[in-house]
Amino acid sequence: MNAILKFISIPLLINYFGKDNYGLIVLAVSINAYMQLLNMGMNTGAVKYFSQWIESKNYELLNRVARTNLTIYAGLGILNAIILLLLAWKGDSVFNITLAEFTTFRYLLYILAGVSIFNWASFVFNQILIADEKISYIQQILSIRNILNLVIVLLTIHFKWSIIQYFLYDSIINMLIIVPYYLKSKQHKLIQTIIPGFYWKEFSVVFKYSLAIFIMSIFQYTATNSRPIILGMFSVQGTSILADYRVVEVFPIFIISIGGMLISILLPKTSQAIQRNDRKKIEKLAYDGTKYTSILVAILCYPVILNAKELLTLYVGDGYLHLSIWLSLWVFTLTLFLHNSPVSSLVLATGKTRMLVYSSAIACIVSIIINSYFAKILGVGSAVIGYLIYIIIQMSFYYLYFNNKVLRLNSFKIFSSFFVPTLIGLFSMVIVYIILRKLETSNIMGILIRTIIWFVLFILMLLISKNINLKYILIRIKDK
Repeated sequence: MNAILKFISIPLLINYFGKDNYGLIVLAVSINAYMQLLNMGMNTGAVKYFSQWIESKNYELLNRVARTNLTIYAGLGILNAIILLLLAWKGDSVFNITLAEFTTFRYLLYILAGVSIFNWASFVFNQILIADEKISYIQQILSIRNILNLVIVLLTIHFKWSIIQYFLYDSIINMLIIVPYYLKSKQHKLIQTIIPGFYWKEFSVVFKYSLAIFIMSIFQYTATNSRPIILGMFSVQGTSILADYRVVEVFPIFIISIGGMLISILLPKTSQAIQRNDRKKIEKLAYDGTKYTSILVAILCYPVILNAKELLTLYVGDGYLHLSIWLSLWVFTLTLFLHNSPVSSLVLATGKTRMLVYSSAIACIVSIIINSYFAKILGVGSAVIGYLIYIIIQMSFYYLYFNNKVLRLNSFKIFSSFFVPTLIGLFSMVIVYIILRKLETSNIMGILIRTIIWFVLFILMLLISKNINLKYILIRIKDK
């Protein structure tokens, strides 16, 4: 839903505020997102241990650690606010923007600093609900929030609000999400009160695990969230390039949101399987999980690649067609990244994260060098290529080390579970492109025809190659 909101709101806001002013919003949000690495990995660590304690019905321990976690997050919220305020006061020479733009940018940072502590505190209740597998409730609340965000966009345009007014109202909507999260957690007696706790001894088990994740998160967050910041620092195009970046990003971010949901769903299950050392379930999650995740990712990615030019034309106009190659490459990169969600969840559940730190560090440093070096030459393309290199390095570590050494799984079998449906999807896309490349249709009709033919061909080839079992699927649907 968040991806759909971005899809709708981005062209509206670019058209209303202009590319340069919208680029200020992108820069402010990107800086604030980067600050989330301060959670020291506790998002993953908390979900891992909270899910184990919920399964064992140890609610008293859960309450103590969750409230102590709330204390930590409140402190991180204050630290986040201080950093944003320092940038607002002293950051005029850091970014390649004009003095007038920095004056507006300063107020955006003030707003983010003001809501910081509430946003950080909401993470704790989100962790509790994910650990209790209340994913559907979280999605319902996020959907309501996203609808309200879209309403704010429409009201901004109707009443001709300034960029600062829009950003203030939008930030308040995002901040208020803490209320339903807390009420739901308290209703299910997962936490007793919103008052922070100080049970440091009980909290230490989460902290020790999270510390390794924190180091890894520094590199992962830097590689992911520094891309628009680096563009803002090294590109010669000013803040307008950040609008281009956001246009390209809107399609991948929808696909990535699905991957994020997969991790949220899988982590509690993998934590329980690892805790019980259930080899049968671990192998099923790894092999079958990778295959069906790869099929889902192909269904999400290949239609976007096949229709990249048409989608950009419909979305923001012919003036952005030069971005189609970068959109296609970015979306293809996601097939390499998201197929690994089941295995990634299993590795995180083991707690053996030292090599993840090394792999993330190497991948991050290389990707940043590539992004900063090519920013002046390739613009948005430098961020996309840097991200591709980052993913390739990370996947290499998984296949050469984590699958065999940590999980004791067959890397070739996992790769086959990914490669076969991905190759079938690619082959189907090439066939459709060759057959329909001269098809004279309107943009919308062309997108529909290409997507439907590709999907039918993809599913048929999966059935013929016995990568999916239609009889099994029909039985499961009937049982439902």
